[in-house]
Amino acid sequence: MLWLIAFVLLTVTGACGTVVNVNRWRLERRFEREMAALVAMPPTGVAPRASVDLPPPVARYRELAVGNRAAVVSLRLSHGGTFRMSAGASPQPIRGTQVFSADPPGFCWLGTIRLAPGVWVHARDMLLRAEGSMFVLLDDTVTVADARGPELDQGAALRLLAEMAWYPTALFDARSVTWAAIDADHALATLRVGALAVSGTFEFGSDGLPQSMTAQRHMDKAGLKTWRGTYRDWRSVSGMLVPFEADVTWDLDGGPYTYAHWIVHSLEYD
Repeated sequence: MLWLIAFVLLTVTGACGTVVNVNRWRLERRFEREMAALVAMPPTGVAPRASVDLPPPVARYRELAVGNRAAVVSLRLSHGGTFRMSAGASPQPIRGTQVFSADPPGFCWLGTIRLAPGVWVHARDMLLRAEGSMFVLLDDTVTVADARGPELDQGAALRLLAEMAWYPTALFDARSVTWAAIDADHALATLRVGALAVSGTFEFGSDGLPQSMTAQRHMDKAGLKTWRGTYRDWRSVSGMLVPFEADVTWDLDGGPYTYAHWIVHSLEYD
């Protein structure tokens, strides 16, 4: 009898492992198709337009980070770092891949978070055709979230605006981004994707590079909250200055909640 029980357990375990592997394969193929669809989107047909009459800190940033570099068409980024699932949770290892498109503006990100030995969360965040969406899967089998809607559109567009620091030519393409002066160290950037428009305030350091971008972003059902991305470890890549570390933080009533710490591993342009 014991040998029969052992045989059944091994059979069930093997079957579960097969299901997980098949689901993971399907998930990865889905994300690859979505990334390919993003890059294959037909361009708007409008030629890139260089920003003019930029606020002084923005003009200085463009000169430092871009110079005369031609506009980036697409970017594939890979990263590591940590992620916190809630304000009281401990940081967990994360690895991710993200593809960006400059015309029309959009991105597709796939992240894998290790919650515990053998327990993983896969998350996909995307902005395509001015529509945001989030899909989260636990252990390749259980759907935790599959959401769309105006709040996600706004959040995904703000994420894109902040992350354009990784391909900064997009920040100076007047087809989609416009700038307004605030003071000597701050400027307001507005990103337009189709009928969708979002704005964030960039703060510039004494070195002329952005220290952070802050905006009001929808946080699930909690409404608009202050949301902030900060940049560090600037390096020269492909004729541009880009950050290799970034933190993402919600400013909540109980204090700041930094949920993401990204460390860039590679950047592949066009």
